[in-house]
Amino acid sequence: MAVLAVGAHPDDVEFGCFGTLARLSKKTNIHIITLSAGELGGPKTLRIRECKESAKLLNAKLTVLNYPDGDLPVNSKIIEELRTFARKIAPQIVFTLYPHDTHQDHRNASLVTISSCKDINELLFYEVPSTENSFHPNVFYDVTDYFHLKEKSLSNHVTQRTKPYLNLDALRGLAKFRAYQCGFDGLFEAFHLYRELRK
Repeated sequence: MAVLAVGAHPDDVEFGCFGTLARLSKKTNIHIITLSAGELGGPKTLRIRECKESAKLLNAKLTVLNYPDGDLPVNSKIIEELRTFARKIAPQIVFTLYPHDTHQDHRNASLVTISSCKDINELLFYEVPSTENSFHPNVFYDVTDYFHLKEKSLSNHVTQRTKPYLNLDALRGLAKFRAYQCGFDGLFEAFHLYRELRK
């Protein structure tokens, strides 16, 4: 079994679903595709190095594509490139950004993933700090035992430490709230299930 997580920038997957990937990595192969190197947020080589360090925490296969940060396209080229990767990986589950987001790259990454992975059995949207309030989760993963890896993965992104959204206390608070929504103690990650195909 394989799982694919798609992000627009090097820290998107870490924010959105890293705890869940850590949980799933015990039984599955994890693949992460980042569509840009996030060069507007710091030197390209450093940002790639940061996400490589995070991927190592899960022994995940990381691919960083070379689309422009801040101007991520929605066109047949990027859709076909991502589709080629998806067919090769053959994941049972795909995680990607929620399409309603204040960042244009996040919106576009979601759209191209939907088109590229239309044949994948299960597609879920994850939340990040710029996700809009229309996000209504309907799938929850208990990541209490893996949250330290999520925090460590985000701490790897030293180029982003001065950014207000990289607030680990706030992230932990959100995870506690998601657990509360389910009626549990602990730390949860939440997702919106876009599609599930039963064969």
